Amino acid sequence: MAKQTKTSHKTETPRLENIFAFMAVGLIGTSIIVMVITLLLSLSTHNLWPIMVFYPQIGLIAGAACIIALLITSLRRRSRENGSK
Repeated sequence: MAKQTKTSHKTETPRLENIFAFMAVGLIGTSIIVMVITLLLSLSTHNLWPIMVFYPQIGLIAGAACIIALLITSLRRRSRENGSK
C-alpha cells in the first residue's frame, strides 16, 4: 500500500489572499490602462465617457485597499502559524 503524505498547510496560500492579490492587480492594471486610453482620446476628441474619467480614481483607491487587506490577512495568518508552534 502506498504511503499517504500529508501536505503542509504552510505552503498553501489561502484562497482569500489569492482573491485580494488578483483583485489588486486587476484594479490597478485596468486603472492604468484606462488612464492611458483617456489621455490618448483627449488628444483626438473632446467626447469622453464619464466612466473613463472617474474609474482610475476609484480603481486605484480600491486596489490600494485590496493591498492593505492582503497585508492584514497575510500578517494574521503568519502570526497564527507562529503562535501554534
